[in-house]
Amino acid sequence: MAVFENPGILLLIPAMAVALFLIIRSDFVALKGERWKDYGKAKVRKRLVVFALRLVTLACLIAALAQPAVVKQELNSGDPVLTMLIDNSRSFDIFDREAAYLLKERLQDNIPVKARNIGSENVSAIGDEILASMTGNDNFLLVSDGRATKGRLLGDVLGVAAVMNSTINLLYLDQVRTDLSVRIEGPRVTTVGIDNEFIVTVDQAAPAAAPPSGYRLVVELDGEVVLEKAASGTSDFKFTKKLSDGYHRIEAAIEADDFFPENNVFYRSVKVEKKPKVLLVSAGNSPLETLFTPVYDLTTLPSLGGVDLRGYYAIVLNDIPASGIDADKLSAFIDDGNGAVVFGGKNSYDKGGYGNKPLEGLLPVRVGTSADEAKKLVNIVLLIDISKSTGERFGSGSDSTVEDVEKALAIGILGDLKPDDRVAVVAFNSWSTVVRGLDRLSPENRTILENSVKSLIFTGGTRIAEGIKAARQLLAKEAGSNSIILFSDGQESGEGDDIQAAGVAARQGTRIYAIGVGKGTNEAHMQEIASAGNGFYLKPTEAQRLKIILNSGGLEKLSNIHFITRNVLLNARISGFNQVVPKSNADVLVATGEGRPVLTVWRLGLGKVVAISTDDGKGWASELLNRDNSVLLSRAVNWAIGDLGRNKQVDVSVRDTFLGDYFGIEVISNRMPEDNRLEFAKTGERAYSTEFRPESAGWHSFFDAAAAVNYPLELYNLGYDAELETLVKSTGGGIFTPEQKDALADKVRQDSRMLVTSRKSLAWLPLAAALVAFLAEIAIRRAWERNEKKTL
Repeated sequence: MAVFENPGILLLIPAMAVALFLIIRSDFVALKGERWKDYGKAKVRKRLVVFALRLVTLACLIAALAQPAVVKQELNSGDPVLTMLIDNSRSFDIFDREAAYLLKERLQDNIPVKARNIGSENVSAIGDEILASMTGNDNFLLVSDGRATKGRLLGDVLGVAAVMNSTINLLYLDQVRTDLSVRIEGPRVTTVGIDNEFIVTVDQAAPAAAPPSGYRLVVELDGEVVLEKAASGTSDFKFTKKLSDGYHRIEAAIEADDFFPENNVFYRSVKVEKKPKVLLVSAGNSPLETLFTPVYDLTTLPSLGGVDLRGYYAIVLNDIPASGIDADKLSAFIDDGNGAVVFGGKNSYDKGGYGNKPLEGLLPVRVGTSADEAKKLVNIVLLIDISKSTGERFGSGSDSTVEDVEKALAIGILGDLKPDDRVAVVAFNSWSTVVRGLDRLSPENRTILENSVKSLIFTGGTRIAEGIKAARQLLAKEAGSNSIILFSDGQESGEGDDIQAAGVAARQGTRIYAIGVGKGTNEAHMQEIASAGNGFYLKPTEAQRLKIILNSGGLEKLSNIHFITRNVLLNARISGFNQVVPKSNADVLVATGEGRPVLTVWRLGLGKVVAISTDDGKGWASELLNRDNSVLLSRAVNWAIGDLGRNKQVDVSVRDTFLGDYFGIEVISNRMPEDNRLEFAKTGERAYSTEFRPESAGWHSFFDAAAAVNYPLELYNLGYDAELETLVKSTGGGIFTPEQKDALADKVRQDSRMLVTSRKSLAWLPLAAALVAFLAEIAIRRAWERNEKKTL
């Protein structure tokens, strides 16, 4: 195929032709009289010949500068070498590792095979090992459970593999040994008088045909048995306890005949604090008293006047006008690292004179009507992933692909938008394509957009950053509310680029809302993108929550990852709210269906502030007081309280760890802590920290704190990682068993083939033509000269 390497240079030919014509036709000396008429006619004919020849000469020279070439593509067999990466860590001991070595011997009759051990004992740095083995255009066979306990995430490394054209296949081995493990989940820090739920989970990893293994479970709390049961197979066991202040020790043990005895015991420490002192300022009786009294050491007063705030962890202001709040006193309280929660009502915010007052400067919202906001244009870009991975099935038993679900969600969102909203569609894989530019959603445009979305076809790799960049450029100069709604499985080859691109969009004033689609969704990465883009992450079943940004009704939770809203099943409606607008650095966690902020937070210096712009439940927000929703209010106060140890004279905090890792030890004290085992460093006023590496599992004590060391993380969760298959397929790899030797060899040979592009320059052709034209002009001119001499 003949092509020009620099086709843009060819545009010079028309301009050069015009300039050449004007030069050649010009008479620089005017000749008059009858005797020059015949000469003039002959001169015109000669000029036309010269113009034609010089045009050919110059056009050929320009064509040569455009670098014409013949491009030829040939399929090269490449270097079909297979590198086996065999997991040598303990967690993989339950599989038939010997079958991998036997496969290596059998494969060597078909293709060259190299083997390399990765992981060792209690360390599985699988991602790092794969990355170190990559040189580009590799063929790997991963013999591992995919559970990395150290180093880079496997998903990140496999994304790099896709960029480097390295294919990672997976050898699926039979599990030949049975193992049971136990773990405990529950609060690490809590307060006295609260019912604390703990979940003890027993996991079984066993050969496919093996029956559930029987065991006896015993759970002790501070040496007393709280749960004892005989069971079999994977099961969860729950118990609830109120705990006194101090440190408590929970130990769960199973008696079973299994492969690893170390993971049959699990320890968990619980730090129980006294109820934190909280001041509720309310002009009258409030249902908040009933809600907060069991949880906090609550004091209720009608005003802040004359109150000594020392010892309080948080202040709750309930519908107090600005005239009743000493802003300087409240500011000093927050600056000391404490928290404030400000409830709305008929006497606060826009109804209480907060606007343009010092108090407003402390809040994450400013007083004002959002009527002006409603007049702004709504600009939305639907950013749809059409990479190859979206061709996978949406889930087990589903006939729909990830792409089908993405299209359905996008079309569903179009149905929620108003005719005045402006919408664009951008599709991306390794590159981005603007399917439809920004335009108002008239009935005709709505149909065109829906058909455009339906016609998208999945292919290629995944570069979310490219899609964000294209969407951002569409919104760069648009006034109004700008949003990007990203539909993807998050299986990405350049995660750092994605986060950076989302941050750039956020600084431009564009929010990114990410919807994870598919069973293999990299939710952590999608959440990072949404967070960097000042938006939030949703699962497909939660997509209706996007109506909040589409100006439709309902009280909606805008974040699933913040401490206050995580796992809260919000189902309340409110009949009233205060007119506020969030500040740029604030996070809106809950809002009405029309986009009015209801719960907004921010950090102010060392402290935290929560703005709840509806009332305490006496009038507008009674549904927030029911059992399902009231946890939202308690968590808001807990978040504002923060670290319970900061007001103590001495406090020790230690997190449980796994054997092979470190304890992180933090101490609050008026002087440097002393322990012969530890060397502390000062990290702040009255704050000290250090690390300690335990040598055995069990209980350890540091000052008055109890801390647990559990079995190695390597034995925490056994069996194949649920996402490993999807990750491997994202690199173009396949899943094989030891019996599929020939299929594996064929796959390696197929993946080793490379399309080699060769280019042969044809610049000599236009250069030769230019030379011929130039010589022809010389020959013709000499012929004219000879004729003129004869005539004379």
